[in-house]
Amino acid sequence: MNLIDASFLYSEDGQSHNDVGVVLVFDGPAPIREDVMQLIADRIALVPRFRQKIKHVPYAMALPVWMDDTTFTMRRHVHHNPAPPAPDPLGAAVSQIMSVPMDLSIPLWETHLITGLPEDQFALVMRMHHAMVDGVDSIEIIRYLLSDKPEAEPPILDTWRARPEVPDATLIASAFTDAVKDAVNLWTQIMTKGYKAFPKMPETLDLSAFMSTSIPLNPMAINGPVRAGRAYAMTEVPFTRLRAIRKLLGSGTINDVVLSACAYGYTSVINEYLHEQVENRSIRAMVPVSLHSPDQAGVAGHNEIGAMVVELPLGTMDPLVRHERIRKQMETFKTLKNAMPADTINPGSSMASPMTLMMASRMASSAPVFVNTVISNVPGPQTTLYLDGRRMTRMGACISLWTPLKIAISVMSYDGTVTVSVVTDDASFPKVHVLLDAIQAGLDDIEAAARAAATTEAVPGS
Repeated sequence: MNLIDASFLYSEDGQSHNDVGVVLVFDGPAPIREDVMQLIADRIALVPRFRQKIKHVPYAMALPVWMDDTTFTMRRHVHHNPAPPAPDPLGAAVSQIMSVPMDLSIPLWETHLITGLPEDQFALVMRMHHAMVDGVDSIEIIRYLLSDKPEAEPPILDTWRARPEVPDATLIASAFTDAVKDAVNLWTQIMTKGYKAFPKMPETLDLSAFMSTSIPLNPMAINGPVRAGRAYAMTEVPFTRLRAIRKLLGSGTINDVVLSACAYGYTSVINEYLHEQVENRSIRAMVPVSLHSPDQAGVAGHNEIGAMVVELPLGTMDPLVRHERIRKQMETFKTLKNAMPADTINPGSSMASPMTLMMASRMASSAPVFVNTVISNVPGPQTTLYLDGRRMTRMGACISLWTPLKIAISVMSYDGTVTVSVVTDDASFPKVHVLLDAIQAGLDDIEAAARAAATTEAVPGS
């Protein structure tokens, strides 16, 4: 396990539980629980982590290791959840599932079959711990279990046999040996190559995008201790609409458009429902980015993520001005990312002390608030996928919350549709639909402004 994986594990406190749920909605009659177990069993050989659990090294002498679960059984991981009676039965079902911390003593995944949805639909919630996957990995695992044609994929030959659990004495000896090897390798590198130079900043890098005059939002408005309960909902946006808005704007990316809509949404919610000052204020959003190198593409089971911190302007303003401020920040971050190797942005070493990492992870929850929210954007498959002949119509995500971040937004694209999902600490802000509606209104706002600007430019003499 690497440093990032272990930090997700160590920060678990029973309230902040670091797992991600991928919500898959299908048309057609729902399968039964046994059918879902068989479908996963037919493909499980592609995902070795699904049959491995975490083993802690005694006395925290090294980071935890992955070890085969000698008592693995599919029934502990696949569950049936009838949708509760509610205005949004899917959102209510996902909220219930994601409110209960995962069992960390078994392989860190669950699949929940949600039945009883309107319009003859059902859903699967694939829940996986962040110590096992990042956003890119979770999508790869979903692709393994589904098919791009109505016919189910043929079963994968499975020759797995659980290896005996490694004794504690062996783990201690191995940790000591690895530490010595790492020390020798580091010393050899220093003697032969010198210290690794920190990458130079590009000489043309313009940092003015970060010179904001806005006042940071009062952290007490949306930040604080996270409780165990979750509230979840999602909404859809046609991909063609986002592309059209981006084309009208003439610059930036679709992600910039979504971030601008989220800034509008937060402005509305914080002002109208939380009654906090938003004029000339800004909110800091952590935007996770994948650091997978090209040769790691499609390789699941190892976190390679970093994060950008983007300042989203709040308050009443021209939506084009808001978009431009966000666009410039994102463009500058991309320049920095391209100038630095992944191990500089996301350093890691097997020589790190697990005890130090554990203490740092726990202390982070009481540190001053540096970011206010998380906005994650993970591209999904752009072709229609099937589960044993049943067409998947939507794909959304429910990402993890941890103190002091009590509200998170995820954006996931699939087959021409972008699904925007919101998850919150339901003890603090249960009205997730309010934020989703405000984000949709933010898209209307920036689209109207972009159309008006494009029309003005098209009129001669304007």
